Amino acid sequence: MNIWKILGIEPTTDKKAIRKAYAAKTKVIHPEEKPEEFKQLHEAYQAALGYAEYVRQVEQSGGSITSFYNTAETVGQAETARADEITEEPGQEDLRAYFEESQEKHGQQAAVFLSHWKAFHGPYHDEEAMEWWKAYLSSEEFQNIRYHAKVLETLADEIDDKCFYGIDEVKMLFWEAYGFRGDEETAYQGDLQRLYRSLYPAYEGQRQNIQYEQRRTKGDKILRIFVGVAVAALLVICIMIPVTNHRQRENGRLFLIDYMAKRYPETSFSEPVRWEKDKNGNITYHLYSAAHPEWRVTAKVEIGYVEGKRAYLVTEDYEQLLFAYYAAQYGLEGCLMSDTGGTVANPEIIEYAALLYSDIGDLDAFCENAVKMFREQEELQSMSEVAVCTESVLFPQILLYGGEPEFPFADKQIYDLRTVEAEELAKELKDAYMCYMFQFESWNITVKQYREWGAAYEKRSAQWENEDGGWHEVYDPDTGERLCRLFIPTYDRMDGYYSDGKINGPMFDRMITVGNAYFFLHDRGADLTVNEDGSGFSVTFYGNVTDFGREPSVEFYDLRDCY
Repeated sequence: MNIWKILGIEPTTDKKAIRKAYAAKTKVIHPEEKPEEFKQLHEAYQAALGYAEYVRQVEQSGGSITSFYNTAETVGQAETARADEITEEPGQEDLRAYFEESQEKHGQQAAVFLSHWKAFHGPYHDEEAMEWWKAYLSSEEFQNIRYHAKVLETLADEIDDKCFYGIDEVKMLFWEAYGFRGDEETAYQGDLQRLYRSLYPAYEGQRQNIQYEQRRTKGDKILRIFVGVAVAALLVICIMIPVTNHRQRENGRLFLIDYMAKRYPETSFSEPVRWEKDKNGNITYHLYSAAHPEWRVTAKVEIGYVEGKRAYLVTEDYEQLLFAYYAAQYGLEGCLMSDTGGTVANPEIIEYAALLYSDIGDLDAFCENAVKMFREQEELQSMSEVAVCTESVLFPQILLYGGEPEFPFADKQIYDLRTVEAEELAKELKDAYMCYMFQFESWNITVKQYREWGAAYEKRSAQWENEDGGWHEVYDPDTGERLCRLFIPTYDRMDGYYSDGKINGPMFDRMITVGNAYFFLHDRGADLTVNEDGSGFSVTFYGNVTDFGREPSVEFYDLRDCY
């Protein structure tokens, strides 16, 4: 076997020339189509590299290279010559040892590569990881094993799964490492062809990007010329409008990438893919996270104003997806709740990530799980505040908000669950629930709850004693025992403005919470009937029936028509 004849070059110690000749031969000799010829080609390639290295070492030591050179020319001739007529040349034993060592070395190198490949999950925009792969794939170590059967089979089977986020940078490194060329699929066979098909879209995308950049550069040059020509001003404007829109969209996409990286620094995301554009020019994107690739994250980028300055605004649901996912892991229910705040003239819709408890009796266990979840899961660190509420009441927003703007009965049920203790959280939630029931669902309070809450709520009522209103006493309907004493306040709500000549002033309505309306009417002997489902109560007066429970508060003076 004449290795130089197989490679198609003259004997040389230039490794670059050897590799170039080998790469040219691999395009016409394929491992799947001509396995024996490819094996000879690969062995000749390794022998030539070994010869070049041997020459370098011998020359450094001042020795002669003649014997090895002759051996490298005539490897395999002993198979056809008579054994008694051939004298083994010096260096042939070294070459044989070199082949055995090379085969073992390549097996080890292939195993090392497969271990790296197994641990590979996609470097995304990790520059350090990208530099490592770039250096490794261009190294002699990988070039020696790139046609190794196991390496080819593994890459052909798995590269699309490993790079399914569209990591074209990684695919292009493999494309270059194998020396593929565009539109030459039929030149490859077997696993090599399958690998080519997986890598080709990345090559095609890069080619299109280059063409696009070339076209854009050319267009910019033409644009600069037209800008300088006054007579073509209208044409310049027509050209600039679509360019500006494109750049604005591109800037919005780049802003989204930067936003997600800053908001979730521990998570890598795929490139945003444009999904739709609404009539106002706002663009919705889809992207995926490395931590939870099964979720499709939706992010909307729109142009708004922050402190009077034009800026991009992002609305995305990754935090909501994280919240609901971990809530389910801890046996909790997580959702998004809307709350209307602000003033009557300037209402503000606020959305809270909320944890919902179903039964006040299970609140202690609920709080322990909620606090545990936020302290154990690092991915939830971006959530500074979480609402804690229940849907098992008539007015959950009232409980969440802590009452109404004109009549707050407790703090908002918004907490930082990373810092609050479970026992303290449970105490505050129970106190808020108690106040809510007295103020907004008093007809649903049981005798047992009156005994449990009576003393605490009587003490709480003292804070309203100097307001408009009056005291009310609750008695056990069966024994006549007084269960508690509470204050029924009324409050003012601004309903607009009036104008009387030159005098302008606000208009107010006197209000009372629907729960306190129940106590008030009960004291005056009104004909009350509680709905069977607890959704409210009704009052019958002179044949007229008035329903309560649809709204959390009523106008105080309207109660005169009920007794």
